[in-house]
Amino acid sequence: MEVIRKNRDLTESLKSGSAFVFKGVVYHKYFNPMPVRTVALVLTAIECCIKEDIRFTSASYGAVFSRHLTSLQHFDERTAPYKLLPKIRTNLHDTARFHAGVASLVPLSATSQTHIDDKAFEDAIREYQHEGEDAVEDEVEDVDAGNESGKLTDDE
Repeated sequence: MEVIRKNRDLTESLKSGSAFVFKGVVYHKYFNPMPVRTVALVLTAIECCIKEDIRFTSASYGAVFSRHLTSLQHFDERTAPYKLLPKIRTNLHDTARFHAGVASLVPLSATSQTHIDDKAFEDAIREYQHEGEDAVEDEVEDVDAGNESGKLTDDE
């Protein structure tokens, strides 16, 4: 109960005169890089705003949050060799700090590689094309499973 009281007191002090805007990021170590669950929450909040829904509750958006979290985890697995999601999460953190007017944790000279090389794009394109081929093969397998000969009948 003591922790809850301290959190409430802190919340009230930060809300007073919009102090939370001017105090900066106090717990940046928990958000560098931006946690995947936080990214999923932001995506969920964006979806809520797009729908112009005023009910942003776990009951109304819990499934949406879970879907975004699962998608991010799947994206991370599929792009693991390129470490794309960690790069995106770090970029989100750095961009948030910049727009908050908080000094960067890393000098700009240390972040000289600010682009994804062409090989990553080529691999992504090949992966996309390969997924398209897999989808066609899955459809053919589904048809074959329903009809051993692989030929369509009048009933189909």
